[in-house]
Amino acid sequence: MARSRPIDADDDDDDDDDNDYKADISSLSTVQDADLHNTALHDQANDDQPIRATQLPTDTTSTPNPSTETSSASHKDGTWGERDVGGPVSHRAALEDYEAMRRELSHLSQTRSKASMRTDAGGLLRTVTSRSGRSEQTEPSRTRSLRRSITRATTEEEDLEAGDAEAVAEKEEEFELGPFIKEGRFEKRTQQGDSAKKVGVVFRNLTVKGSGSTMNYAKTLPDAILGTFGPDLYHLLRRFIPALSFNMQQPLRTLTNDFTGVVRDGEMMLVLGRPGSGCTTFLKAIANKRDGYASVTGNVSYGGISAQEQDAHYRGEVNYNPEDDQHLPTLNVWQTLKFSLLNKTKRREKGEINVIVEALMKMFGITHTAKTLVGNEMVRGISGGERKRVSIAETLATKSTVVCWDNSTRGLDASTALDYANSLRIMTDVSNRTTLVTLYQAGEQIYELMDKVLVIDDGRMIFQGPANEAKQYFTNLGLHCPERETTADFLTSVTDPAQRQFREGYEASAPKTAEEFECVFKNSQNYKKVLADVEDYERHLDSTDYVDARVFKQSVKESQSKRVPAKSSFTVSYWRQVLACTRREVWLVWGDKPTLYTKFFIIVSNGLIVSSLFHGQPNSTEGAFSRGGLAFFSILFLGWLQMSELIKAVSGRAVIQRHKEYAFYRPSAVNLARVLADFPQIFAMAVPFAIIMYFLGDLDVDVSKFFIYFLFVYVTTFNLTALYRMFAALSPTIHDAVRFAGTGFNLLIVYTGYVIAKPQLLSQKIWFGWLYYINPITYAFEGVLTNEFHGRIMGCAPEQLVPQGPGIQPQYQGCAISGARVGSSSVTGEEYLGTTFEYTRHNLWRNFGVLIAFTVLYILVTVIASELFSFVESGGGALIFKKGAKKPPASALKTADAEKGGDSGDSNASSGRLQVGSRREDEKGVDDLRKSSDSEAVFTWTNVNYSVPYEGGQRQLLNQVHGYAKPGVMVALMGASGAGKTTLLNTLSQRQRMGSVSGTFFVDGRPLDPEFQRTTGYVEQMDLHDRTATIREAIEFSAILRQERHIPKQEKLTYVEDIVDLLELREIQDVLILSLGVEQLKRVTIAVELAAKPSLLFLDEPTSGLDSQSAFLLVRFLQKLARAGHGIICTIHQPSSLLIQQFDIILALNPGGQTFYFGPVGDNGAAVNKYFAHRGVHCPPQKNIAEFILETAAKGGKRADGKRLNWNREWRNSQENKDLLLEIDKMNQDSSRLPAKEASVQHAYASPLWLQCAMLTKRMFTQHWRDPSYLYGKLFVAVIVGIFNGFTFWSLGNTIAEMENRMFTSFLIILITPTVVNAVVPKFYQNMALWEYREDPSRIYNWFAFCTASVIAEIPISIISSIIYWLLWYYPTGLPRDSSTAGYVFWMTMLFFLFQASWGQWICAFAPSFTVISNVLPFFFVMFSLFNGVVLPYSQLSVFWKYWMYYLNPSTYWIGGVISATLRSVPVQCSPAEAAVFNPPPGQTCAQYASAFVQSAGHGYLTNPNATAECGYCRFANGVEYMRSLNVEPSDKWKYLPIFLAFCVSNWALVYFFVYTVRVRRWGFGLGSLLGGLERVGGMVVHGVGKIFAGRSKRNIEDKEMDKENGES
Repeated sequence: MARSRPIDADDDDDDDDDNDYKADISSLSTVQDADLHNTALHDQANDDQPIRATQLPTDTTSTPNPSTETSSASHKDGTWGERDVGGPVSHRAALEDYEAMRRELSHLSQTRSKASMRTDAGGLLRTVTSRSGRSEQTEPSRTRSLRRSITRATTEEEDLEAGDAEAVAEKEEEFELGPFIKEGRFEKRTQQGDSAKKVGVVFRNLTVKGSGSTMNYAKTLPDAILGTFGPDLYHLLRRFIPALSFNMQQPLRTLTNDFTGVVRDGEMMLVLGRPGSGCTTFLKAIANKRDGYASVTGNVSYGGISAQEQDAHYRGEVNYNPEDDQHLPTLNVWQTLKFSLLNKTKRREKGEINVIVEALMKMFGITHTAKTLVGNEMVRGISGGERKRVSIAETLATKSTVVCWDNSTRGLDASTALDYANSLRIMTDVSNRTTLVTLYQAGEQIYELMDKVLVIDDGRMIFQGPANEAKQYFTNLGLHCPERETTADFLTSVTDPAQRQFREGYEASAPKTAEEFECVFKNSQNYKKVLADVEDYERHLDSTDYVDARVFKQSVKESQSKRVPAKSSFTVSYWRQVLACTRREVWLVWGDKPTLYTKFFIIVSNGLIVSSLFHGQPNSTEGAFSRGGLAFFSILFLGWLQMSELIKAVSGRAVIQRHKEYAFYRPSAVNLARVLADFPQIFAMAVPFAIIMYFLGDLDVDVSKFFIYFLFVYVTTFNLTALYRMFAALSPTIHDAVRFAGTGFNLLIVYTGYVIAKPQLLSQKIWFGWLYYINPITYAFEGVLTNEFHGRIMGCAPEQLVPQGPGIQPQYQGCAISGARVGSSSVTGEEYLGTTFEYTRHNLWRNFGVLIAFTVLYILVTVIASELFSFVESGGGALIFKKGAKKPPASALKTADAEKGGDSGDSNASSGRLQVGSRREDEKGVDDLRKSSDSEAVFTWTNVNYSVPYEGGQRQLLNQVHGYAKPGVMVALMGASGAGKTTLLNTLSQRQRMGSVSGTFFVDGRPLDPEFQRTTGYVEQMDLHDRTATIREAIEFSAILRQERHIPKQEKLTYVEDIVDLLELREIQDVLILSLGVEQLKRVTIAVELAAKPSLLFLDEPTSGLDSQSAFLLVRFLQKLARAGHGIICTIHQPSSLLIQQFDIILALNPGGQTFYFGPVGDNGAAVNKYFAHRGVHCPPQKNIAEFILETAAKGGKRADGKRLNWNREWRNSQENKDLLLEIDKMNQDSSRLPAKEASVQHAYASPLWLQCAMLTKRMFTQHWRDPSYLYGKLFVAVIVGIFNGFTFWSLGNTIAEMENRMFTSFLIILITPTVVNAVVPKFYQNMALWEYREDPSRIYNWFAFCTASVIAEIPISIISSIIYWLLWYYPTGLPRDSSTAGYVFWMTMLFFLFQASWGQWICAFAPSFTVISNVLPFFFVMFSLFNGVVLPYSQLSVFWKYWMYYLNPSTYWIGGVISATLRSVPVQCSPAEAAVFNPPPGQTCAQYASAFVQSAGHGYLTNPNATAECGYCRFANGVEYMRSLNVEPSDKWKYLPIFLAFCVSNWALVYFFVYTVRVRRWGFGLGSLLGGLERVGGMVVHGVGKIFAGRSKRNIEDKEMDKENGES
């Protein structure tokens, strides 16, 4: 068979190249009616003669390629550039176009080496090794596809609209991919110009099995509690230590069965099958991604390299691109791609990185998004289609040799998908890559690009072989391929019993089951060819002594940096991996500016508030305790703030795991990079905080003390940050990480030595005192405290000088503070610390060293854990049923997508296929659907405009859009990615939440009424649901709350039964939504909307992610809905010819939201073709009309005068547009005559408020029950803190220290608050987001119902947690056990747990975003903890805070009430060290000398009244006297309880208030302006700093450019 040869590269003379071009052009003048696209003639060239890319044949009688029908069409039309676009043109115009193409190629080649210039338009012909099994029959089609991209590079002047400018600019930047690759940008090339890395893939008897059954039951709270006592820990350990399974056999599922075949280098294999058939499993097995599978048997080799060797040494050379797009959302597109290349480019070639990044962005048309955040569901960024292109580009940046692409065209429009496939074809050909692709909706043009096809049915290989033989193979078996059905769709339909058709007479003999198909294939000649192909390839490898593998290994080695170990899979050294990840961490921090600015605002504001609280503290002994409080807060606050690092550490795991598989970096490199990034970031945090706290807090003004203080604050923050990351590295989920980190932080606080002094902790608290030694905070606290008190001499405060009064002599006085000497009126800092805490400054640098050691330990554990443990879920995702559900038939479980790893919600499981409207009679079932809509409304819109704020101005996203939707009509909303389809859908459905909308919207000729949003259904692309609900529960919830209130409940439930049957969800109706696959989830979303009986249905890309059959069935079902009286508007990507024919009208948009067509589809697209043909652009007979529209809009056309067509203007000036406006006016006039519904009976929400509250409350209780981690986390904290609090303060005594402990044991309940609130906030935010973005726009329930249900759902668990905590804490501590006191404390404890839950809810409702919430929470916690008179006594509070913040603080009343109840009857007995010691004058007893003082003081007593020396004075005689020092009176007990209850009630009221004002009314309370101001200030600072270095950088760059030019010359 003839092969195309490499492009001639012998001619080194550029002038000769130009002469060749001119000769070729001149030869064209003699060609009459030549088919300029027919390159089949090149295939007939002699193998010994190289064919130049520019040689065009003069023999027009050659037979065109039979595999492509469009080539002949192109010949007849005489078109240029695009074989199926445009009308006849003159040869002169063709020559001019050709010359323009040549000039463009020359321009693009200016920066290339002379060697690459010799290839001219080398990308037009492929380079394939003689070992490639590529059939030549598809060569012309592919070559024409490559030529097509060149025509886009023309730079003719265009008549542009504003909305088109960006798209045209994108086209002007396109380039030739083939020559670019041949320059060696992506890979090393041999001296002959071939790829140095080329290995084929051989797989023999490949069988993959998954573990477990396909049915599980949902875990509930009891399961989680029981799991604590062993099962969960056992399963976790068994995951990492297989020996613990003790050879217990688990049930296995066969996912792929005995696959054998070969994909040679330079070949592309298309893998086809229904979702769940095993396509993903096969691709993962080929890519050597075997984690999560129970068993992988058989052999996979890569050009003779075993799978084991590949995984160990060449991991990054074989990659798998997943279907889901997971990126770090706060990186922009340029940063994402550059980071990928930083890890795959050695130092000498770093200059190429920016060139390749630009090339990748141009290749996929995303140059305009370079500085836009990638984003995700929560972070606003690029569109879904653009994000998919970023994923593809990132995978290409790996420069891998074997790539497996899993449904990579999901979310791309048809034109972009074809361009993507063409790019893969070019890279496969030019680079001799081995490419395997699975696509669910592959067009015929994409299919023609493939060399081989593999068809899978239920894990069994039913065909493998050349792509052009597959259709005939199944036809010979007796299956029928309908007209206009693409080959890929036909091959997939073969595996679907509901879709396949048999040829007449073959109904009985044709195979029907997967097993039968497999058996027939393995006995066929086609399978023998596969085996022969495998043998031939393996013989070739043996005969060449595996030269390709050796060259491959050598090439990989040469591409690696010098410092990379010999057997490493990574391209760059570990240190460069760390540096690259460090750069990314800086990008991530700077990319999330609102969080950054909020964090620094909180640091500064808290520093000012807290330091002002301690400002003016006395230098006497009165300020000794308060200085300890300031030191304690100083070392903890920044560490407290860093708890937000938990979310970052856990949320990026999927990305890190994928990058590890791409051999970008080791996971540990990310952790070390975060440590490096922490140095400047924590430094920037610590500097303002330390300065404010130190100097405004009146600490000792000494430069050395300040720097020591700063050093400890800095290192302690570093230490706590490392500790949190260690917990994250050891925690499977964010809930676990928050629970462990929060609890651990609480224990650090308790056992620091501040709450309980070190002597007591070590001598009396025998159970947990040892925690003191392993607590890093203790060493920091001792260091800061000894630093502050070193050299300080504190005069005894008047209040502490005893005795006082007339006749008292100074030499016979003592100071009531620990460490004071007898008869001394002052005490040194060393004496005070030595007696009270047993601290000494001699340990200062030892403490600093220990703190660093702990930090290093935490970092090491994190690094090791990140390498050993991967908590990214993988393996088969089973359906999860609710408890008590009956086991469904096996058919419901059979096709659960066991191959999909990780989030089963993203899998393509397909149990119970949608059968409605398949090959049955179309009329069947329409009558059943009649009752799914109560009204038949006509919806029209005219002059719709929508703009959003953008860079200080406005950006127009929709521009003068008109249209209508009416019963019985399906409108297909089409356009390229980013054209504004979803934007228009959101605008029409009245769901825009920002920006400016203008235009006219009418229903039945009248403005929209309050019921519009309720009576319309919106099937969103994201499929948002309460994930813990079952399918039936979700549908019932929608039906009961959204159908008219006068309909009886039983009738609504009966209708639910119909919907369940209609969408064939009966067998899986009890499955939790979180375990569903793409197709199932889409059906559930449609069912939920149909349950409302909408008159109008909006659908946003309902077919994305579905295979062709599922998409077709879904659209056919929508067609039935339309015929039943619904108006339907549906955005759609990649519609096949059959699919687009199901629609009645097409509304096509160009970028900028500009309409370029609205009208009927017509029979086989006749109406569309007529419109465009009238303007000189014809659709070829076999062309998919949907692809034709998109390609025409993207590539434009020309008028007869040669001027480029502007389709937006053409439409605006067309008669069709005028007729449309007249038709809309007529519709409005006709429908306005119908009687209008009275305003008095219109309801924005269908159901009454009480029913909304009842239904939603029930759902939230169910949600909490089925999400055990949430409730379990609250119980866990209550139990752990209760145990540690109760047993640390076991049986408290009566000394003053024990009185302080009685106070602190009550105070420690405050430590529960951060952990509980951090759990409440994400749960509330998740539910609020669901209500805000889906259920409120659908008018299912209102804000009041949401608030009510949220508040009520928290009450039971709060009460249970409070009971557990109270029992574990109260009685072990020895607090009063009389019923009055115990009962009072119980009620206060219960109120506290209710308070903290509702507190977290209103804070969440108030804050604008989740990132802001996580940084604002510490601000509230600080205010709550400090301004209650415990850390700083009321008497020492500054005047500014004393008279308002103290009384506004809820904790003041809780602590005050509990202290007044528990201390009133407790006597005080001072220990010898606590008494103030003084000597009486000679001849007097202690009583005689000091009794008058004791009586006048009103508190305290003499410990030895009859002694004549060393009299002891105890400051307090009982608990009442002690509590008065805290500004608490016994009478406060019952006064404070109702006040704290009022705070609880006010919290609930604030939940309602902020949800209504912030989420409904959109009030910002100035927070948006504040954040905007902070961002502007930060921007000014950065800009100023940048200008300082700009001149120097510019000069350096200019110098480098000059040096480079001199070197080149």
